[in-house]
Amino acid sequence: MSQAHVASLRSTLTARLREATAMVRDREPLAGRVSWLDYRIYLLRMYGFHAALERVLMSSRQVAMVVPDAAMRNHKAALLAHDLIALRVSPRELAQLPRMTFAPSLALPDALGWTYVVESTTLGGKQLARHLARQIPAEIESASAYLGCYGDEAPERWRAFGVALDRCEEAGCDGDRVIAAARDGFLQLRAWVSPVLQPQPSRIHA
Repeated sequence: MSQAHVASLRSTLTARLREATAMVRDREPLAGRVSWLDYRIYLLRMYGFHAALERVLMSSRQVAMVVPDAAMRNHKAALLAHDLIALRVSPRELAQLPRMTFAPSLALPDALGWTYVVESTTLGGKQLARHLARQIPAEIESASAYLGCYGDEAPERWRAFGVALDRCEEAGCDGDRVIAAARDGFLQLRAWVSPVLQPQPSRIHA
């Protein structure tokens, strides 16, 4: 592979996103020993994140023009609701959960940056489910629809999303703004779920 070709690969938006967000991505949001309650709190926080953001992203026709299957990707709050109900959270409690605050609408580069956060977080779901299955097998068996939302198609869905991002920048989308939004998004998401990023020693599950 020529140096020129390597340089062109490094200059793609997806390559720059990986590099720019490497230090702010949380690869293992539930590392260490995890109890059923740790897991439920994590899902509660992720529900508050996805439910708020999906409403904003679904209202953006521009995102759907860049990512053709955007509507199919914006369904994770429903999967989280399924899991939480399986963990004995009532629909009434779901409706009262705190949610992250977003502007009513996002410019296309900002919306794509936040979508990158969502898709990157989703990519590791299957691996996280395997990790948690060793500690809370019953809960993962009944309440892991969110973690396994793309199943075996996760790598292909990630690749297709990356292709869409690169094409968008080639068509004139502000890639630097996408990167800035993604970095900020990872930091905001980390702060939102920080109470469970480093769980304390597991509590006894009665």
